[in-house]
Formats: sequence, structure tokens, C-alpha cells
Amino acid sequence: MSKNIKVGDIFAIKIEQSELYYFGRVVFDVQAQYDNSGQDNNYLDWHKDSVLVETYKHISDSLDIEKFETAIISQFIPKKELLKQDIKIVKNLEVDPTKVSFPETLKNHQNNSLFTVGELSLKTNFSTDYAYDNIKVFPTLGKAYYLELATLDFSGRRDLIVDQNDILDNYFKFSDLRSLPEKRIEVYQSIGENPNLSYYDLALKHGFDLQRFY
Repeated sequence: MSKNIKVGDIFAIKIEQSELYYFGRVVFDVQAQYDNSGQDNNYLDWHKDSVLVETYKHISDSLDIEKFETAIISQFIPKKELLKQDIKIVKNLEVDPTKVSFPETLKNHQNNSLFTVGELSLKTNFSTDYAYDNIKVFPTLGKAYYLELATLDFSGRRDLIVDQNDILDNYFKFSDLRSLPEKRIEVYQSIGENPNLSYYDLALKHGFDLQRFY
């Protein structure tokens, strides 16, 4: 087990009841990088002890990885929970801030429903009741088990999932609008933004350059 992990580190985690590994990379460390200079009421305080990771469609019994086809584009997970896994740091690959994508959620604050992504917090035209009853996507602390489960599923390796009853149609339907295209479009319409913009370009449009943290 590794005792620390930093941005750019590619990790390998031993799959439950297997000699195989799945792989991922830390692309943002909230505590190490974020300086509270983003918009008020974003979700990064909620994720202050977490790292943002991406995972890959590479399952192997060796610690070598050369292909980086994405399985999970990005999810938050508490750093301590990640480091409790049977994890090894393989190498470090520099992160391109213009390619980093953050989970997209809503947050209810003082009778307003806010769209929260990365360091942004944008007001929607939804009531808080509508957000709770119809969108139902709010910041959630990630779990290592579901990180593994979704990675195996998206990699076409359901055969490695020990409890087949845990396989889901959508692993992130309550925690990430990116997994719900129709609801995502509805939210983007409510904030008057283009859903095809990258996170980097959306944040830059609102005056926040993610590159300053790298």
C-alpha cells in the first residue's frame, strides 16, 4: 500500500479476489491544489479531502501500462480511501489542465439551485424542490468499490466482478450529470451555457483558468 499519491501519479489497484490490476491517474488534488479562489458555494469544500481520478480500460497482471483509453473520465474519491486499497504507484504522467473534466452536480443554497462543477457555481432557474425531485444529482463522496466496479464494467470485464448483483445500469446517476445526457442538457439550458464546452473553456469564460493550479 502506498502512503501518499500526487497529481499525475498513475496507480494500479489489485482487483478483488484476483491477481489482476486496474489502472488510473490522479488528475486533481483538492487539498494540495485548490486555494479557495473559485466561485463561492462550489463543491470543492465538500471534496476537500478528495482527489479527482480517471481510470483506464487496461486490466493486467503486470504493472506496465502504455495505452490510456479512458474508462471513467473522472470521479472524486477521498484520498485516504484510495490509499487504503492494495495500490501501487506505477509512474507519473503530467496532467494537461485543458483536458481535466469535473463531475457535474446541483447544489441547493439559500433557496437557489446552483450548478456546480469544479470551481464554478452557477445559478439555475430551478427551484430547490424541482432540483431534489427531478434532477436528483448532488455532490457525493466516491467509494473505491464502485470505482473498481464501474471500471471493470466499462472495460468489458464484468467477469471479474465478484458479486454480479452489484452491477448497475448507471453507477453515477445520483452524483454526476455527465452520466445523464437528457438531464444534463436541461441543466445547461437553465444556465444558458453550451454543454459541448470543455470544463476548461467554461471555467475560462467565467474568469477562472485551471492552469493556475498546475
